[in-house]
Amino acid sequence: MSLLSSFSGPMKYLIYARVSPRGSDFETETTIQMQIDICREYVKEHGGSVLKIMSDEFFSGKNMARPAFREIMAELESGNADWDCLCVYKLSRMSRSLRDGAHIFEQLYRWNKGFVSVTERNLDFSTPTGRAMLGMLQVFNQFEREQTAENTRNKMVSIAQKGLWPVGKPPYGYKRGEKGDNKLHVDPYRSAIVRDIFEMYASDKFATQDIQRKYPDICKQSILNMLRNRAYLGKIIYAGKEYDGQHTPVIDIELFKRVQGKMPVHKNATRPKAQKRNYVLAGMLRCHCGRFMSPASAKSGKHHYYECTDDVNCKNRVPAAKVEDNARERLLAWDRNINFDDEILKAGLEEIESARKSEMERLKPELLLEQNLLSQAKAEQDKLANFMLSQNLTDKTTAIFNTKLEKTITDIERHTGRIEYLKCEIAKYSEDIFKQAERAFQQIANLSDVLKKFPDDLEIFRQALLVNIEKIVALGDGEYKYYFNFDSSSNGQSWLRHLDSNQGPSG
Repeated sequence: MSLLSSFSGPMKYLIYARVSPRGSDFETETTIQMQIDICREYVKEHGGSVLKIMSDEFFSGKNMARPAFREIMAELESGNADWDCLCVYKLSRMSRSLRDGAHIFEQLYRWNKGFVSVTERNLDFSTPTGRAMLGMLQVFNQFEREQTAENTRNKMVSIAQKGLWPVGKPPYGYKRGEKGDNKLHVDPYRSAIVRDIFEMYASDKFATQDIQRKYPDICKQSILNMLRNRAYLGKIIYAGKEYDGQHTPVIDIELFKRVQGKMPVHKNATRPKAQKRNYVLAGMLRCHCGRFMSPASAKSGKHHYYECTDDVNCKNRVPAAKVEDNARERLLAWDRNINFDDEILKAGLEEIESARKSEMERLKPELLLEQNLLSQAKAEQDKLANFMLSQNLTDKTTAIFNTKLEKTITDIERHTGRIEYLKCEIAKYSEDIFKQAERAFQQIANLSDVLKKFPDDLEIFRQALLVNIEKIVALGDGEYKYYFNFDSSSNGQSWLRHLDSNQGPSG
């Protein structure tokens, strides 16, 4: 696929390559060097020149937090990029995120830069149908990433069942061992702090604020989470289930039970009156001090607000209804310039169906070829094995046949892996997945209209916020700073001082 029609004369290309943290073998992709070589060949075929080559090795495509790609975007958004076209081996090498992809291509269009994916050349992004197809390809990349995430979660469950720590930062008081060691090991210094916090909380002499004053680096919510964490009893909790861990407990069951008897109602077991409130900004709202702001309500259940998680030094609090109305108005006032009329959308969907059939026609013969090659390799393996069993071989001839057999086994493994990859690719282009992608694309294109049409639907409002806004910072006195996902004018930052006097788009 390419975006080249607005350029004339010799093109100057920037080549970008990436492999995931698990390497090229995991993603069934080429290595970085092979991606670069393939891109170089494309540039040579089209009479261009390679101005720069940049790569990110062992970085995920789920976001743009990659050193080389960040440098590319910074150069692009500053207007100082001296290359004409960004060249990648495949679209997924640049991004697997629908949201990030939209931002990247917005910047390319803004600065009149081209884009080419050398293995997906069947589309011109300068046309409306090309842009529609781009949206679909981004949906597929995100779908593939979510499938990978599901497989990873299954693997993590398997690790937890063995009593090992599956993923993420270990609980405070424990540490990891060597690479590949998922067992939790006791941290002598921090585990002493954990025991002290449990003992202070269980005692009638101390309140939670006394613990916070003694350990100011640990916020109240972290203390409460620590006191509820059954990992300190030698348990592993993952995906809502508990398993016996292989690690040493740092708290005995009697102390743990005494603490639980004094704990407030769990954060998920809210008061009946408070349950009626849907806090749509949960997880998005930050305090000016940098901490998250969590949902809360008065004991009567009539007043709802977001409060800073630091209730010792900060204690910032904002009314829930006020900040949520502010966010709704701000979201509706911000125009992302997504405007797909019926004709463009129809043409785009027709192009999608055409591309789907084209990909199926390309992939199926290759799959058949690989299956035939696999059958031939297996037959060769059987032939060599039978021959070796039926002959009186010398040490020299045995070594020769072993070498041939090892090569045949390697061929079998290669063809098997390629077949699995092609089957996955074909599944991505199945009709059911394309229909899902079409619906998703239509929903994205009409998001603003849907939000206006259903102003009281909190679920739609929540989804619109998640798509458009990265975070909101409450600065105090009714002032907020918005970080938009698609806002290129200020690298995602949008200043908002009293919404009624600043209704326009940021920038």
